[in-house]
Amino acid sequence: MIQNIDIKKLHFRYRINESFVLNDISLEIQNDTIIAILGNNGSGKTTLLLTLLKRLIPTSGTIDFVNIDKKNENEIRIGYLPQIEKIPFGFTVEEYVLLGRFQQVNMFHIPSKNDLKITQEILKELEIEWMQYKKISDLSGGELQKVRIARIMAQEPDIFLLDEPANHLDLQNRRELLSIIQKKMKKNKKIVIFTTHDPNDALAIAKQVLLMNKGIVIQFGETKTIMQKDLLQKTFEIPIQIQKIEGKTVILTEN
Repeated sequence: MIQNIDIKKLHFRYRINESFVLNDISLEIQNDTIIAILGNNGSGKTTLLLTLLKRLIPTSGTIDFVNIDKKNENEIRIGYLPQIEKIPFGFTVEEYVLLGRFQQVNMFHIPSKNDLKITQEILKELEIEWMQYKKISDLSGGELQKVRIARIMAQEPDIFLLDEPANHLDLQNRRELLSIIQKKMKKNKKIVIFTTHDPNDALAIAKQVLLMNKGIVIQFGETKTIMQKDLLQKTFEIPIQIQKIEGKTVILTEN
């Protein structure tokens, strides 16, 4: 089980003669949390996720994953939801979610009774068992995103990395997806990290917020402390309004 992620003086650039995409980032992330990474396009949000995933190797600095039982960090499992991926459209929903179990063994693994049981439990937990025999190609955008979430949940990861999971969803599906992240994914002291352009997503479910601009951390901390007008304007470089509507804080851009 994951205890914390310790990031120290992290730098990354894609080519030696280019500017740093991540610049001197140091964070300590404890378990049992949901973190929203906020920033404009090009702020380094996705790049940071990919360094955590070890698909990108830092130019300098370190990322340490600490297990509660002090075992090798390779014992820690990470579930990753990219913005875009190739979907095997010939699969049914059940078959696609079951693919997540292959992360536990290998791609030639024959699903066991336990794999099937876990898959069915996740489908029921997300209330999508009714579509288990539908083809992936027949799903709406909102349905597909829930199924993609189900697949990474089937991996039973310690850490969830979600790259703009609510992007392009309508209001109802956006609300349902954020609820899944908040209530279903953050269990048993997991770490959930998601990127977004929308500060209201962070307000809705994040325990902590990381504000980024051009590869630099503007601020990191508890959501209520971080979501301030001056910090958000420094992050997004546009005028921001923070209003109370029916007792709920809402963040808007000024015209």
